[in-house]
Amino acid sequence: PAMAKEGACPFKPSSGMGLPEAMSPTTVETVDATAGAVAPNALDITKTFYGGLIDAMPEVILQFFNPAHNVPVSDTQPKALAGSVCAYAGNIKDLSPLLVPGGAVDAINHRHCALNILPAHYPIVHDHLMAAIGKVLGAAVTPEVAAAWSEAVLFLAGVCIDKEEALYAEYEQRRGGWRGMKDFKVQAIKEAAVGIKTFTFEPVEPTDGFDFTEGQYLTIKVDPQGDNLTAPRHYTVTSAPGEKFLECTVKKIAGGKVSTYLHEQLKVGDTVQLMPPYGVFTLDTAFDSAVLLSAGIGVTPMVNFNRALGDKVKLAVHVDKTPEAFAFRSELEASLPPEKLLLKYTQVPSPPRAPRCCWGEQGGGGRPSAAALAKEVVDAAGTANLFYICGPEAWMEEMQSELLQLGAKKVMCEVFGSQLATGCPFAAADEGVGTRAPLVARLPRPRRRNVNGARRRRATRRLRTSFAAPLGGAGAEGEHERFPPRATASETRTATHSEARRPTPKRKLEACPPRMHVQHEYSMRTSRTTRGRRPQLLSGRDEAMEHSRPESGETGPVSVYAHGVAQEARIHH
Repeated sequence: PAMAKEGACPFKPSSGMGLPEAMSPTTVETVDATAGAVAPNALDITKTFYGGLIDAMPEVILQFFNPAHNVPVSDTQPKALAGSVCAYAGNIKDLSPLLVPGGAVDAINHRHCALNILPAHYPIVHDHLMAAIGKVLGAAVTPEVAAAWSEAVLFLAGVCIDKEEALYAEYEQRRGGWRGMKDFKVQAIKEAAVGIKTFTFEPVEPTDGFDFTEGQYLTIKVDPQGDNLTAPRHYTVTSAPGEKFLECTVKKIAGGKVSTYLHEQLKVGDTVQLMPPYGVFTLDTAFDSAVLLSAGIGVTPMVNFNRALGDKVKLAVHVDKTPEAFAFRSELEASLPPEKLLLKYTQVPSPPRAPRCCWGEQGGGGRPSAAALAKEVVDAAGTANLFYICGPEAWMEEMQSELLQLGAKKVMCEVFGSQLATGCPFAAADEGVGTRAPLVARLPRPRRRNVNGARRRRATRRLRTSFAAPLGGAGAEGEHERFPPRATASETRTATHSEARRPTPKRKLEACPPRMHVQHEYSMRTSRTTRGRRPQLLSGRDEAMEHSRPESGETGPVSVYAHGVAQEARIHH
């Protein structure tokens, strides 16, 4: 009921679709009892699900999902869905922890609206997801279990349909707002930094301005190949709210289909299609001061944050390769006094007596460690702030951990891509915050088990027993590993490598189930005896940190962090 109430709107488009208004007690108990057996197989289920969708309707799916992040070339999108399935099943008896404003469910709904997902799409998702569950788990899925999971999926579909309709209606009523894709003309294209351009779009039908929330992203659809099969891309809005145009700033990615098209082929006067700005990485007004931390193209949401916050910005921190690669540098330098701007360059040696335009500006030819940077930030700005972070996901996770270790009140992160497929919580806070602001952590990712040989057979037997056992009996409770319970008010957090040699602090995680791990394959080799030495890189090369919204393409850089060292390797999408 709590989930159905969240985001309710006067008109409920789900009411005429035959979707359940609520889940029966039997459904809740069945899903809860079998969640632990589904979790280890969740990634296989979602990969099968997306594979089936692509085989059945490629022309439709390719219009929504970037193929570089989906099967068969990547499991990024399946990981995001798998984490969502696990969190939903694990919280089936009380869904309220998933409904924290600005959290996982909110992010999903905003992304669905940005992609123009419609009610008619949900029954298709249900049918293919249930088919994938049956295909992966086989005879273990009894009719009773299938019926329960089907009702649970359909109930969630109804909730999402109604909440997304409320978002569509609300954003359509904003000044300059609209619904669905709308044609815009390219008004201007200008260089923002090395390899970065700012694109200005004006509506075909003039308006007196566009209202949106600082930090939200714009969805752009172009057709580089003329087949209408290129998925939309999302870029942070870098024009200010109220302007009569919309802008986004895009970094060109090697092999990126859309970013390359925008940089090399899009011209002033061309027409593109845009969706209204959506997104949940926005300012929290409960805090009186803020620290902005960014790396690379992650500076884009900080631009409007800085404009909106004004004197509330205690410190703005940016890490980049060179001053020439730093987009919006001139604006930040003009709007902030030198003592509030801390810049780090990873490919520029800093002469001992070189003049500095701002406090803390330095090169050094290497990425500053998260621990050192966090300490420098806290020494300068204190801990009683809201820390906004945007950059490479591994860097954000390390920075968030170090800041919380030092007592930061609250840290919010923005991932360019599917945040649910990463290790970055949407937000986290130290225990001392109390209830001043809700916490929103990422959904858990399903844990992949190494079950070969006898271990695989034991896991299969355990899975089948759990599904076949009567609910509430010994089989339901004792024959399989239960899905981990939701996080309590405080729970010991998994230590990062940088924390491995000191006690792990407790963190407040009131809105998130415990972390679940997925194996990741990296192109490097480490050993137990490295003791902080650089790992052996099997492919690729050392590079300074890069960050961008993911793009489709043939190849692309991936930053891999191990033992506190950034490594960049080439992967084939």
